[in-house]
Amino acid sequence: MVNLTFTAIDVETANADPSSICQLGIVRVTSGAVKECLSVLVNPETQFNEFNVRLHGIDESLVRDSKTLPQIYGWLQNLLDGAILVSHTAFDQIALESAAKKYSLRPFQSAWLDSAAIARRTWPRRYGKGWSLARIAADLHIEFRHHDAVEDARAAAEIVLRACQRTGVDIDYWFTQR
Repeated sequence: MVNLTFTAIDVETANADPSSICQLGIVRVTSGAVKECLSVLVNPETQFNEFNVRLHGIDESLVRDSKTLPQIYGWLQNLLDGAILVSHTAFDQIALESAAKKYSLRPFQSAWLDSAAIARRTWPRRYGKGWSLARIAADLHIEFRHHDAVEDARAAAEIVLRACQRTGVDIDYWFTQR
């Protein structure tokens, strides 16, 4: 295998609006090994929905003194522009693009892959219609704390690494399988 370098990313949101990002999880994988895990709380500058708070445990009091997305966006662009980004389903990509639009920021210049789609192609009959992160991770014995952004990103990264190992292909292959 040639290329097993990518960045897995996950977001948690304050409410049903995808642009209401309150936590970012970033996991950098280099040559098939997790090298860096970053968790960043973000002040979404909006109200929190009780459902979301129950899901991830993040509320206004935890992010009150955190930076807003525009305040960290330059750092994020340095980290993510040009990278292969992996998320479990398209939600995280949609959330980041929605937040960029909300704040009139340039979207990341990155290539995106979906770990759920990679799992479907690797194990097409294994999960039926249940391609959730929790279900796939449990089946592959990946332990993680669901709805914590860095933990979800790490689980998505592990799913992709195991799919590459199972199929004998590298990360570039998955761009040909859309």
